[in-house]
Amino acid sequence: MDKKQAHFEALGYEPLRMKPAHFASGFFISLLDEVYSDEVLNKVAVIKANKGLQGEYAPESIVDRLRNDSLIAHSITQAEVEVLRVQVNGVVNNDTAMFPAFSPYRPKGNDYTFISPRVLTQANRTDGYAGHFVASILASTDVGRTVLDFARRVAGEPPGTLERFVSPLLVGCEAEHSGLAWKYEGNYGELAVQRVEQVAGEMQAQTEALARLCDNLVDYSHYRRIRYLVLGLLAWLMAYVLKIAAVHRSHPVLLCDFLGGTNSPIRSQSQTCYSRLRDTLRHAYQDLADAGHFSVNPIEQRIFQRSSRNEEGDFRFLEEHFGDLALRMGYAQPRASRVRQKHLELQPDTLRTLMLSILDHDAQSAIRFDEACDRLRETWNIIAGGSSSDGKTLREQGYFGFDEADLRRNAAALAGRLKSLNIAVEPSDGLILCSKDIGEVL
Repeated sequence: MDKKQAHFEALGYEPLRMKPAHFASGFFISLLDEVYSDEVLNKVAVIKANKGLQGEYAPESIVDRLRNDSLIAHSITQAEVEVLRVQVNGVVNNDTAMFPAFSPYRPKGNDYTFISPRVLTQANRTDGYAGHFVASILASTDVGRTVLDFARRVAGEPPGTLERFVSPLLVGCEAEHSGLAWKYEGNYGELAVQRVEQVAGEMQAQTEALARLCDNLVDYSHYRRIRYLVLGLLAWLMAYVLKIAAVHRSHPVLLCDFLGGTNSPIRSQSQTCYSRLRDTLRHAYQDLADAGHFSVNPIEQRIFQRSSRNEEGDFRFLEEHFGDLALRMGYAQPRASRVRQKHLELQPDTLRTLMLSILDHDAQSAIRFDEACDRLRETWNIIAGGSSSDGKTLREQGYFGFDEADLRRNAAALAGRLKSLNIAVEPSDGLILCSKDIGEVL
């Protein structure tokens, strides 16, 4: 057994350092099965590189290329082109996942911010084929296919503002067959029908939540639909990873702190929760091996061992995968990589995404705040103190140092954030209602 085979048997994909742009590209390439080279876009959008820009990426070369291709007037100056390049970079490099992809460079990966299928490009998959894996599982059920149909419709919509802005640079290249499926199988293996059905069954609640999210995104703008869909898919992936990792452990919960203070009991326990989840991921392969999950035990074969001092192996890559995923999808704070004491706190777009995945499509079918908290916990493992049983659940999993009053304050802070997002309203004292559009309820 090698590392790729172990990753395939454990998760179905390789847990790499992954940003949303990496995942989104992998997902939509798998879904649409097309890629483009986009050479002009890449050379214009890349505004810096290690050791400076070289060859046709040099500023003067870019100006000559644009003039020769009649993309700019000869009166446009070098300085004006540089301003344009900064703007283009801001459109397609939001996650800083783009790299110079043509000679004299040979990057490991290159993923643009997904604004259109026209920016999907083939490179070494820096998402470890996670996007393809998720798409494959969703394709196996009726409800999952409704999510994929929604994604295809969004991807096929007429060009939006951002795509129109960079469209002059999307010239001279036709769509090519991606071949992503056979590359996945060649690198990792073929997903057995039984395995796909098993994962789909275990993730049924999360897949249904994605379908509900898609229904609730009808009235949102094109780019917000893409963003919220990608965040929803990443939430699905996070839930899946935690289920796999908890093979020998209590089903993990995510204690989110919404109070904002740095010294509260909730903040302290949320930091502990983040650390435990990260530790759960670090031990996942060992736990899976103990459970007989692998065809050949990778721990006994020491395929992840870097030195004789660490007999079990070095699984920091699993910690990093969890940390990157939690941070980039808006589950964890602060963003600074040097801060060790991270805690769980849903960012506004992520909170809105999860709420839209649990709320009914009928805007007038409002639910009580405590019911919304129940649904967040049952579907996404999110706990904030809004359910009557949250305290008991947390204590059963070993979280202490807070009382019911602390949980009530945290739940009230969450309710306040939902009100600011126009997802909750308090029509009378003590009654908080949640809906996808609270204005229609009123």
